Amino acid sequence: MIGKILGKRYELLEEIGKGGMAYVYKARCVLLNRIVAVKILRDDLEGGDEFLTRFNTEAQAAASLTHPNIVSIFDVGVDEGMHYIVMEYVDGITLKEYIKDKQKLSYTEALDIAYQICDALQAAHDKNIVHRDIKPHNILITSDRNIKVADFGIARSTTGTTLSKNEDILGSVHYISPEQVNGISADYRSDIYSLGICLYEMISGKVPFDAETPVAVAMMQTDSEPEPIKEVEIPVSVHQIIFKAMSKIPDMRYQNASEFKNDMLSIVEDVHYQVPDGDFYYKPDNIDFDDLQTDNNIGMFRKVTAIVGGFVTALLIVLISIFIYNYVRTASHYYDVPELVGKTLDEAGVICKEAGVSLVVSDEVEKKGFESGTIVSQTPVKSERIKSGDVIKVIINKTNSFTLDDYTGKQYKSVKKDLKEIGYETEINFEESKFDKDTVLRQSPKSGTKLKKGDTVTLYVSNGASRNENLVTVPSLDGKTYKEAKRILEESDLSVGTISGVQNPSDDDRVISQNIPYTSKVKRGTAVGISLREIESDSKSNEKTDYEYESDDDSDASEKTDDSYSDSGEDNNEY
Repeated sequence: MIGKILGKRYELLEEIGKGGMAYVYKARCVLLNRIVAVKILRDDLEGGDEFLTRFNTEAQAAASLTHPNIVSIFDVGVDEGMHYIVMEYVDGITLKEYIKDKQKLSYTEALDIAYQICDALQAAHDKNIVHRDIKPHNILITSDRNIKVADFGIARSTTGTTLSKNEDILGSVHYISPEQVNGISADYRSDIYSLGICLYEMISGKVPFDAETPVAVAMMQTDSEPEPIKEVEIPVSVHQIIFKAMSKIPDMRYQNASEFKNDMLSIVEDVHYQVPDGDFYYKPDNIDFDDLQTDNNIGMFRKVTAIVGGFVTALLIVLISIFIYNYVRTASHYYDVPELVGKTLDEAGVICKEAGVSLVVSDEVEKKGFESGTIVSQTPVKSERIKSGDVIKVIINKTNSFTLDDYTGKQYKSVKKDLKEIGYETEINFEESKFDKDTVLRQSPKSGTKLKKGDTVTLYVSNGASRNENLVTVPSLDGKTYKEAKRILEESDLSVGTISGVQNPSDDDRVISQNIPYTSKVKRGTAVGISLREIESDSKSNEKTDYEYESDDDSDASEKTDDSYSDSGEDNNEY
């Protein structure tokens, strides 16, 4: 694969990673001359066409994310059956590698990393995009210590193989949320659960749940509570926010990434910060009653014991009541399904977010009586009941607008066909270029522009440099004999110009330089000056010769060469 050019644009330079779903290459975009990362999907993944459809849909959605803490997606394509994503190349290492190298991070450094991840998650969640596979393997640390979250929109495509034994999933199961284990659709709070586990691992150096098999680990995610971090001493408040993020019940976690981040920043500013309801999630048993008991204060000890015992008992009753209330509310409370028909996806997304349910577009149809892009039906319907964490599937009316793709580097005939199929006209303008014939050089309007059916897209297309019959390519004459050089130039519709280095050139003299670099584009008939070395010059005297004279073939070659090369100065750089 190394050296292959995908989509006539991305040259693969080296393999930099691989996993159960894809191979990742460092590559160079030959059009923009920049380094990118290219992820090529394995061709043996289960799911077939359905998998690829979901992959393309979600990758395109992720491409809409623009945030300094998110790895940008530049392009999605297919070449010779290979489906690939082109993304920002990050010069750095994964958080997993960083933890392995440092073993444990201070809680302040861990919070600094985690709150940047929160910023990335909040930006995605605001656009109704859930990562679903937050883990240290998908978090990159750049050389200048910035955090980049990768693989947005891709993790969902692994549904159905979550507990398989491939390398990627064996890593994912240690960070998966309980609702994903139970087959319930993941929402924003699933990402928060996974981030809580990442924060736990950064500080302790290990994951909270581990076992011999992936299935056993998954069961621990649903049934086991994490042990307090004992490897290092951390503030109580840090324990509290980690355990709140890792609550088994989504309604008891942080409800958004910004809320999680704000508690982190408050702890960094004040180590004694009181996390709201923090004692509910973690309250250490840090009162040593033995220290209170001395020969002179046994009575005081008993008094303190009675007071503290009564307080703890009362507190436990309150906490147990709160827990039972929240558990029952989460397990049994149902809501009326909201009415989404007739609303736009943005409007429906806000309604579903407030109701704690997920929104999924299952199909697009053309239906009269509905505006473009609005919802025409939903499942379940308004008269039914739904509980937090459930999914509402909707069908939308096909939109009359179209967001223009970037067609740069593609063959104009296929682009023209694609545009015609979706109802758009094309205008083709050919230009001279160094790129292959029929390659799209640029377009108008630019990519990302929204068009209506019937609008015209102008494509500027390469007609190939060879189409310009007035330009020829200067050949390489280095090391050729004088006789060979004359023949090569004549075959290229060029001629010999000024000759230097010898007094009387012979057919066997060798060319040591030429005044117009080879591969240059010049006008047909241009005279190329050369410098020769006599074939027997080493056996002759060391007298230095430096003559310039006109060749027999071109009586005023010197004058013509200077003029011709000067006149073609712009042409020499023309493609």
